[in-house]
Amino acid sequence: MKKSLRTIKNNFAKIYLGVVTFIVALNSSMIHAQASEVQGRIEGALGAVQGVLTGLIVTVGIVVSLFIIIKRMPSADDPQEKNEVYKAVGRVLGLVAIGAAVVWVVPWIYSLFT
Repeated sequence: MKKSLRTIKNNFAKIYLGVVTFIVALNSSMIHAQASEVQGRIEGALGAVQGVLTGLIVTVGIVVSLFIIIKRMPSADDPQEKNEVYKAVGRVLGLVAIGAAVVWVVPWIYSLFT
């Protein structure tokens, strides 16, 4: 079990690195910029990073929610177990919302003070 989780984690890290590399390769024009274009290109790059981070947070939330549901499925007839599943999935959804909000709200608040 631990070995399969480790391989899943390694594969996930490789996929994530590949996606980030692909995004940077698509936006290779960010490397060659005039001095007046640098600010706009940095903001565009940060928007892309925010999108990737939000997607990563949502993906992890979906995987964790599915894991909780599948793990508790054999005892789905018990009302107490159903209640615990709903609470756990609700917590995961709340944490996903908070994580995604942090990715977008913190830079916005920082930009208010700069």
